[in-house]
Amino acid sequence: MTTRSRWFLACLALVVALANAVPSGAEPMRFRVLTEASELVFHATSRLVNADGRFARFTGEAVVDPADLASAHVSVTIDAASLDTGIRRRDDHLRSEDFFHVQRFPTITFESTRVEGSGRRLVVVGRLTLRGITREVAVPLEVDVSGEKLEARGRLEINRGDYGIIYDSALNPIGQRVRIDFTFRAQAVR
Repeated sequence: MTTRSRWFLACLALVVALANAVPSGAEPMRFRVLTEASELVFHATSRLVNADGRFARFTGEAVVDPADLASAHVSVTIDAASLDTGIRRRDDHLRSEDFFHVQRFPTITFESTRVEGSGRRLVVVGRLTLRGITREVAVPLEVDVSGEKLEARGRLEINRGDYGIIYDSALNPIGQRVRIDFTFRAQAVR
């Protein structure tokens, strides 16, 4: 056996030994969204007065392998009646059959089906259910996992008509696109 062949075999043996010595991956961690430390807001346009608001009550959970964020599974449930734009009359109208119809559809849900990308910038693809209508959406976000804390920030735009929200006003026409911005801060649970 030549010196070069011995050197190659020694390197190969070292690579195999190191591969077996490194753990195959961290155990997936379960994170629960801290509602009081998180933010879920929306922005809708209209001719006269835009509607900027937030949802005050929501829950969320993510199961994440910190070594492989693309393997994550995410779920979020929003109490639709918890919307708040700062104008009570408008909030009551948004809760009515014209918009969210919260008596019949009290929650808005998102359940991931896959995660694309790598590193901190990911796209979470999943099913968004609003007013009983489910559509697949892709949510670009930035994720930071540090020890037992997770933070995810992102933005999503939806077409309200896709979810049966077709109300319009001749006096104050409403835009079809609604922007949703969020920052979810979560803590690991055992």
